Amino acid sequence: MKNFKKLLTVLTLTTLTLTSCGDRNEEKNSNNSNPTSIVSVESSEKEEVTNVSILIKDTVNEKEILKEEGKIDKDGLQKYLEENHKAKFEDGMMTELEGIKQDKEKNQYWMYYVNGEMAEVGIGDYLPKENDQIEFRFEQM
Repeated sequence: MKNFKKLLTVLTLTTLTLTSCGDRNEEKNSNNSNPTSIVSVESSEKEEVTNVSILIKDTVNEKEILKEEGKIDKDGLQKYLEENHKAKFEDGMMTELEGIKQDKEKNQYWMYYVNGEMAEVGIGDYLPKENDQIEFRFEQM
């Protein structure tokens, strides 16, 4: 019986010791742990845009459709036209702009000019320069 009391006392003391150590560790961890925080980093870089003048003309019907100051971002001129002027492209060629479709049978096509000269590359490959004057003409060939 004495052995049983000793065993019971040892088990109780061990349990109390382990329990109190466990609480201290938890307390230590909860006091020293840094709460997770989310840091929002704002980019100091502004999205680069190129300012250009855009003129859209229907020379077949002798109409100026629109004139605007455009801001072309990293997505380029083709994306700008698709998003802002209902442009459609086929095999790299613009086939429609502002609702006016090319007509192969009548030889009427969309052409574009940069600073008064016919562009040497397709719209998708063109890299606008600041203050370029870009003119889109619907022309009879």
